[in-house]
Amino acid sequence: MDEIKKNEVLAPTKEELEQEQNALKEAKEEEIRQSIISEFGFDEVEDVERIDKLVAREVENHKKLSGAINQKINWRNKANEKKEVPSISQPHKETNVSEEEIGKKVNEKVSEVFEQRDLDEMSYPDEIKNEIKRVAKIQEVSVKKASQDPYVVSRIEAYKKEQEAVEAGISRTHKTGGKKVEFTDEPPVVDIKTPEGQKTWDEWKGWKSKKDGKMSL
Repeated sequence: MDEIKKNEVLAPTKEELEQEQNALKEAKEEEIRQSIISEFGFDEVEDVERIDKLVAREVENHKKLSGAINQKINWRNKANEKKEVPSISQPHKETNVSEEEIGKKVNEKVSEVFEQRDLDEMSYPDEIKNEIKRVAKIQEVSVKKASQDPYVVSRIEAYKKEQEAVEAGISRTHKTGGKKVEFTDEPPVVDIKTPEGQKTWDEWKGWKSKKDGKMSL
């Protein structure tokens, strides 16, 4: 019975093998770049700095994931070799424990990479991401599951309301001819998926283009 359980642990399913093969495929920067431009609606020229940063992050995440998958495959192959060639110097029971430890470490490493990737894809500030990570650790659940926790949901809702209030204030200032919004070289933190956020983003790009044009004269 123990031998059957051991074989089940070491033999990956068809779905797991397909996931490993997909993860090991070489990440093409151009495909990643086009995907980011399409998802966020960036301008390929105006937003080149932001695009480059996001592309670099995605490529790095892919490298980490590929490394973890390769490590998993290597450890699994070594464990299978141990199973096929019994050790004379060590009792059979110790070999089983070693294989279980290897499997546990591999799964932890792979899970850690996937969790960090999911966390990076969330469009929340670092403060909320840290809370999601903390709740996930306490409850021993994934970050996606932790993001649905009532406490985390309340923090996210409060953040969204704060962002809406800021954007609404900017919008009212433009409509009433109030105090002029002062832009800086750093892009404004706005949600471009909302009309107000998109308007502020477009105004900043116009301001930046004029400023850079004057500097080049």
